[in-house]
Amino acid sequence: MEVYIELTYLVNFMLILLAVEMMAILLNKELSYRIVLKHSFYLSSVIFLLYFDYYGWLILFIWAIIFVFLYHKQVFLYYPVFIFVYFSLVYFCSSIIKDAFIYNGILITPIDAGAIGLLIVAMFTVLMQILFIIYLKRKVRINEYLYDLEIMYQNHKYLIKGFLDSGNEVYYQGFPLILINQEIIGKYQIIDVINLDDLRNDEIEVIKLDYLLVNHQKLQDIYAGMIANVQYDCLLNKVLMGGIL
Repeated sequence: MEVYIELTYLVNFMLILLAVEMMAILLNKELSYRIVLKHSFYLSSVIFLLYFDYYGWLILFIWAIIFVFLYHKQVFLYYPVFIFVYFSLVYFCSSIIKDAFIYNGILITPIDAGAIGLLIVAMFTVLMQILFIIYLKRKVRINEYLYDLEIMYQNHKYLIKGFLDSGNEVYYQGFPLILINQEIIGKYQIIDVINLDDLRNDEIEVIKLDYLLVNHQKLQDIYAGMIANVQYDCLLNKVLMGGIL
């Protein structure tokens, strides 16, 4: 049976990548794609165990050290789940691929077009399902912070979606300021311009709304800042949201 170290490393890296993603889903934790790739790269360093005999337990010890480094006090939460998911994937793959076997916790696959094709399809399918679940979770979480807004400005009514940005703590003359995308209101009368260093555009054009209806509250004479290049129609200020936060 022919075995290539490059193929073995690639297969086990993909298995570790899937295990890390599934671990995050099971624990309801959000890990960015960059963090998942970085952690998977660290964990895949155990490939050198292919050159050692009679140390089947060493992979558990090495991963325990890596998990302490990566997750610190939460190691007892992440580590058992990862171990369970990883070895479940490894045993599953070894059972569907002919002549594949596990050595020191590492999956060894033969050079066979049919076996490799089956493995790639299975891993790709699982990866797509995981990415879809992650996308749905993020989409649902974002929608939880979107609120219907009704604003009145110069006798024109606008119905938009406002995102409750807990980081928006912009004030104007002591009053909380909501931030509205400039594309929402075509023409407006600027009453002041303020400079903020923590936003992508240095200047915020301040206007005064007739009223704002949000969270079943009607607020009169509300200041708003007009900004460009914002992802949402409006960034709400938590001070104006009543008992939500």
